[in-house]
Amino acid sequence: MLTHSPRPTRSLHSRSKHLILVLTLLFMVNAVKSQENYKVKGITTDSTSKKLIDEATIVVLSAKDSVLQKFTYSKKGIFEIGGLSPGKFLLMVSYPEYAEFTAAFELDAAHPSYNFDRIRLILQSKLLNEVIINARVVPMKINGDTTEFNAAAYATQKNAKVEDLLKQLHGMKINQSGVIMFQGEPVAKFLVDGEEFFSDDPALITKNIRADMVSKIQVYDQKSDQAKLTGIDDGVKLKTINVVLQEDKRKGVFGKAEAGYGTGDYYVGQVMANKFTVKEKIAAYGNISNSGRVGLNGTDNDRYGVGNNNSGYYGLGLPFSKDAGGVYNKKWNEDKQSINSGYKIKALDIDAVSSTITQNNLPENYNKTVSDAKSFTSSFQQSLNANFQTKLDSTSDLSADVSGSGSKYTTDNQNSAFTARGNGILLNTSNINSNSEQSSDWSYLNARYTKRLKKKGRSISLNGGVNASSTKSESYFISDLAFFDTAGELDSTVKLDQYKPTNVHSTYLFAGASYSEPLFKTISLSTSYNFSSSIGEERRLSFNKSGSGRYDIADPLFSNDFKTNTISNRYDLGLNWVKPTVSLNINTGLESVNLKQRDQLADTTLNRQFLNFRPAVYFWKRLTKAATININYTGNTIQPSLSQLQPARQNTDPLNIQLGNSLLSPAFTNDLRFRYRVYQPTLDRGINFSAGYGTTFRAIISNRTTDSTGKNVFTYSNLKEKNPDNWNVSGEVYGHIPKLDAILSLNFGVSRNSYYSYVNNNLLNNKTTVYSPEINVWKNKVNYSYYFNIGYNITANETNIQVDNNTRRFFSDIGFFTKLPLNFFIGSDVNYEFTGKNQVFDRNFERMILKAYFGKNFLKDESLKLSVTGNDLLNQNTGYSRNVSTSMFSEQRNNTIRRNLMFSISWDFSKFGKSLQKQGS
Repeated sequence: MLTHSPRPTRSLHSRSKHLILVLTLLFMVNAVKSQENYKVKGITTDSTSKKLIDEATIVVLSAKDSVLQKFTYSKKGIFEIGGLSPGKFLLMVSYPEYAEFTAAFELDAAHPSYNFDRIRLILQSKLLNEVIINARVVPMKINGDTTEFNAAAYATQKNAKVEDLLKQLHGMKINQSGVIMFQGEPVAKFLVDGEEFFSDDPALITKNIRADMVSKIQVYDQKSDQAKLTGIDDGVKLKTINVVLQEDKRKGVFGKAEAGYGTGDYYVGQVMANKFTVKEKIAAYGNISNSGRVGLNGTDNDRYGVGNNNSGYYGLGLPFSKDAGGVYNKKWNEDKQSINSGYKIKALDIDAVSSTITQNNLPENYNKTVSDAKSFTSSFQQSLNANFQTKLDSTSDLSADVSGSGSKYTTDNQNSAFTARGNGILLNTSNINSNSEQSSDWSYLNARYTKRLKKKGRSISLNGGVNASSTKSESYFISDLAFFDTAGELDSTVKLDQYKPTNVHSTYLFAGASYSEPLFKTISLSTSYNFSSSIGEERRLSFNKSGSGRYDIADPLFSNDFKTNTISNRYDLGLNWVKPTVSLNINTGLESVNLKQRDQLADTTLNRQFLNFRPAVYFWKRLTKAATININYTGNTIQPSLSQLQPARQNTDPLNIQLGNSLLSPAFTNDLRFRYRVYQPTLDRGINFSAGYGTTFRAIISNRTTDSTGKNVFTYSNLKEKNPDNWNVSGEVYGHIPKLDAILSLNFGVSRNSYYSYVNNNLLNNKTTVYSPEINVWKNKVNYSYYFNIGYNITANETNIQVDNNTRRFFSDIGFFTKLPLNFFIGSDVNYEFTGKNQVFDRNFERMILKAYFGKNFLKDESLKLSVTGNDLLNQNTGYSRNVSTSMFSEQRNNTIRRNLMFSISWDFSKFGKSLQKQGS
């Protein structure tokens, strides 16, 4: 609560939670066996010229099962790999255009080091036809910017998924939220055999495609969609994972079915089925749940046991969801034509109850609002998308994208609140009830033609399309407000009972052309032109109830009828210098925008013209095969939005009124970023360091005025005398720990953000500095895994308002999984969080979420699984949260899914040829 109170004493329950953390950590650390440091070394040379071969790939495999142990690269021909254990191994040496070298060696206590001396690699062109080279599994290859992992070199459990395979790969990390990182960079896109597959939900790949279907995992950088469209490299690279399936797994059927029921009447049921051929992929899924699982994604990621997804439910309220979807991909005519399509349908109901306390800070005082809210939301959504591609001839391609969606929403909200002055005297009360029905439709069509001309690197692209949307809604709004004077006596009341129909339509047309010209071998010029026209109509009307009980009295003050027309012409020019180890992109963009908005009811017209400038410079340099640096600068004109210039007049929140400022000028941002990355594959060790600085000129900032009744009026202003800025520095050092046979990651970050706002015509400057050290340890093996992380965040705030809002937060996560005899398994996840009190929040916040599960696999292939899962076993997921802005602080409690036990059964089914993937026993 946002009040002052004596410091609470630490309870025995609190101390016991810390003891659980300490004992769990000690157990995991003491359970790990130490290893001796055994090593192998040698020199790579050309068999003919005797020259040393630099950066040859050196791989050490277990002789028993060919599982990858270590790998590195020769440096000026010399290599050494340490941190090995006693045993029998295979050494593999490879280099482009040379025959692969393979030899066995053994390490023991009497011979802890093995020296191959000179390894003479033979050019493939020199080999005689009768020479036979025995093939071995090479776990990893690097070809330019593409890193390729051979799935056959990594052992996984039976029925393991792609996610389990990724955890085994060097440089790959999956955090507790399910975010996949490769060598310190987040993975943004997933492909299957080079094609999108449920593109907006990568977890449908990582959690549902079996690991034993995979031949290779390829990781590379892909250009952004904007760069592909304009032909101008914008410096944005999307880290992409391409899952390449085995040939015999590209034809067959596989899937998964699951059902569960638990205490509190929580339940879940889902099924996914896939049918693949070499040229065709068909997939479908269905799901029903009231346990927080919406869709097939992120089911095990969320530590609270309610799922982690982007499908409309975020852990607040009690949900009931039903959803289904399908994918159809096909290639034909010798792969010259292809189609990639998908369909999704979802129904989601959320019943939510919340209680919120908000402190509104003023230059010389503050107001405090306590509100209680109930809401019920019912939504129905469906969407369809398809991409068609065809090769017209050897030099030209044509592609088309078609998308459409429709949705319906029904909401019922009830809110009651009271606001008191800083001295505790009542300021106002409010009771607001509203319900609405809304339907929306959206459609999109885009076509792109690309022609590669005779000169290498010279090309031209044409694109065009249309985007149309419409929204209709009907809502009823009832409010009862009361205002009190400085003595707390009733001063006035305002009652409202209105019907509010809304009708919004927009059509967006666009077309463009881009051209690229190679000036020299390493230098090219790119240019593009893009035109767009947007036409929109927005009618938001309000009607008061008459004596007849009908809503037939128009309220012109809170009715809106706008017609908007926006025309944009954008010109881009880029100069690109690209070499194998260095690249420089210099881009500049200029956009002219003509905006015309007609207020039909007020009979006024808003005309604005904007000239937007977007310069950019991207520099990349490979220092060594393991180390790179990036230096990027971007400038961007931030054009004021229509809601900032002339928002629709509304009274659905009578105590918070939004006004426009038609005289706003564009802001301009400058952003400079530096990144250094080095990765040493020998011990899976790397360093990631980044720093950045940004500033904004003529920033568009909030301007809030709070009157004597507690009513807030918001508008926007350009800040001319000050420039908001921000900077950040972060670093990560990670690597393999031989004695633990685990990965250790040390992270530290410092960031500072200075921003401004007006409150009652006083300019407030808030400077926030955040310090965030964190330690992570994790280990993933075939039959067991564990992770541990601990972090501490300190947030220091400086503001004109003399309120101490400095915060300190401690958090820790511990988890493990292990297989037991007779195909049993057990695992647990613990999350602990502590946030200290301060002048604003007078109580410490402490929470420990404990999840545990136990089960058994059945059948010969272990495809049938029975399990019981305990979610939030300590019953501490109370739905509590804190939020801080420049001049407002709030804390909120929401109903949410609490402690429960879930009993479930799942079955993985498949029909394929014999697997080439090694499975753990």
